[in-house]
Amino acid sequence: MQAESSSRFAGKYREIILAVACFLVFDLAVLVLNFYISFQISEDALSINLAGRQRMLSQRMAKALLVIETDVERGATGAQARTELGRTVELFDTTLKAFQSGGTATGGDDKPVRLARVDSPEGRNVLAQANELWLPYRQKLVPLLAPGAFTPLQLAEASEKARDTNLKLLALMNALTSQLEQTANAKADTLRMVQTGGILLALMNFAFILFKFIRRLRDNDRKIEAAQKETADILGTVTEGLFLLDSTMHIGSQYSASLQRILGRPVAPGTDFRNLLGDLVKESTFDLAIDYIELLFGDRVKESLIGDLNPLTAVEFTFTNPEGMPVRRVLSMQFNRVRDNGKVSHLLVTVFDITAQVELENALADAKEKAKAEIEIMLDLLKVNPATLEQFLKNAEAALLDINAHLRAASSENNHRRMVGTIFRKIHALKGEAAVLELHLFENLAQQFESQLAELRDKGMVSGDDLLSLPFPVEEFLQKISMVRDLIARLSDYHSAFNVAADDGFASNLATLAERIAADHGKQVKIETDLDLMRSLPQRTRVELQDIAVQLLRNAVAHGIETAGERHERAKPAAGSIYIGLKPTESGEYALTLRDDGRGLSPQHIRDALLKSGRYNEAQLAELDDRQIVMKIFEAGVSTATQVTRDSGHGVGMDVVKNKVAQLGARIRISSRVDAFTQFSIHFAA
Repeated sequence: MQAESSSRFAGKYREIILAVACFLVFDLAVLVLNFYISFQISEDALSINLAGRQRMLSQRMAKALLVIETDVERGATGAQARTELGRTVELFDTTLKAFQSGGTATGGDDKPVRLARVDSPEGRNVLAQANELWLPYRQKLVPLLAPGAFTPLQLAEASEKARDTNLKLLALMNALTSQLEQTANAKADTLRMVQTGGILLALMNFAFILFKFIRRLRDNDRKIEAAQKETADILGTVTEGLFLLDSTMHIGSQYSASLQRILGRPVAPGTDFRNLLGDLVKESTFDLAIDYIELLFGDRVKESLIGDLNPLTAVEFTFTNPEGMPVRRVLSMQFNRVRDNGKVSHLLVTVFDITAQVELENALADAKEKAKAEIEIMLDLLKVNPATLEQFLKNAEAALLDINAHLRAASSENNHRRMVGTIFRKIHALKGEAAVLELHLFENLAQQFESQLAELRDKGMVSGDDLLSLPFPVEEFLQKISMVRDLIARLSDYHSAFNVAADDGFASNLATLAERIAADHGKQVKIETDLDLMRSLPQRTRVELQDIAVQLLRNAVAHGIETAGERHERAKPAAGSIYIGLKPTESGEYALTLRDDGRGLSPQHIRDALLKSGRYNEAQLAELDDRQIVMKIFEAGVSTATQVTRDSGHGVGMDVVKNKVAQLGARIRISSRVDAFTQFSIHFAA
């Protein structure tokens, strides 16, 4: 097939091919001849230059002899002039020999150059005369060039010889230069004649080729114009983006009129598809797309087998339309191989605008997700006592409104970092209450808010501008509270599901929270509670104690209790034990106690965490005893966790405990033994 196609092509363009072949052969011959003559002219130019230098060297020798005579008359050695005379004699002698026999001489830049032998009869005659003068002249100069001293007679004879020979040598070197220039001019005339004849013949050949080519070109143009019109009609009609992509990732000259509209940007023939794609997708997707396209250009894989690997089936991007409005669009790009003689030459790329389809799918998915979320929220609400839930919503709303008030006063607030810490504690306490009640919606919202607050707290300085983003999560929180209240109203017909006494659920909620945190951290835990006295306490005190209990419990499970493997190594039961109780004391106060049989508080571990956080240096930590080090766990931002989770890592839980204890006017006591237990006791007056 390929041989037959080549034969048809050769027969169709036989005359043009022969004319072009003759043109190339002739041009090659002219080029070789030009190169040869140009090379000779270049050598002649070098010879002319050095022949001119010979005239100058003859003068320099005479001058050097005069300087030596003058130095001797003054009683000087004339060493410098003798050195100059030696260099000049050597240059003149070697150059003259190179002209006579061909060979190496020293060029004007003191580098060796190759001189061609002078072959013209006139030039040979001049060189013979110059040699007859030079040899006796050089012989007279030899005593002056020897290392030892010379006699006045030798100097006088050399000077006399120079006066007799210098002008003659100068005339001969002038004659040599003129002869070399004539030779070079003759070669230049020959070169011009060759070039002129070559140009004339080339023009005649070109005119013949042009005549034949134009006649055939007219016939082909008519066929091409008809084919282009058909192609333009097709590309102007289709609604998809169509274009060909070559192996260098460049777009072909023909593409559909819809392509620029779909992409929302101009496209020109030859545009690099990689630049176009780089503006539309992320770097990771870009790399995958380029790898996929390169696979398609190869012959090792079948197109049908790698279709599912196409990373451009859904490309989402945003551009600005001519009216200045942002437009979101989702495209799908499909690739099909185009083969030429069995090999992949191009890829036909089809670009579909699937924005409407994706928006419909997203709308359906959002509707399903919203319905699912509402059902999950309703199920969560069914587990919570109405009075407890209402109290949580009131507390949450009050805390959020208080945060809003702080943010409104931010312009006059001097210490924004302190404000962030205050907000952090309120949100963390709110997260703890939500976790106890298993209100995952609010727990997750609080966790997201904490992550945002942690970024601000970890900054060196917090400005008013940094606080501008905080009202948005507060507003979202308040909206969710409003939504929950609406759901409660809709669930009012099922009030019978909320018959549990108000305080009976707290202990069970603590147990559920402990099990969930333990599962998240790959641990086992069992909890024992004795919180009956909670019911007898005032509402405000009860709420504060519940917050403290939640934070201490989270800390105990996340930090204190070991994994089953660690506990086995320490001869402990696989499940860690936690006790939470509220008892009266002999002094008439109450004590809220939380005790776990976990790894205990390690002062050295806390020291390492403080040093790593950058809050303290080694010298400052060395001044603190172990008790003072342990109390540092109540500082905001201090955490011994290696990673941030929804239950640990922000360093705010124990800060909440410290502030709640202060609000109750209570005291906190800690006792611990490494690898054995940790106990927190909160003593307060009722």
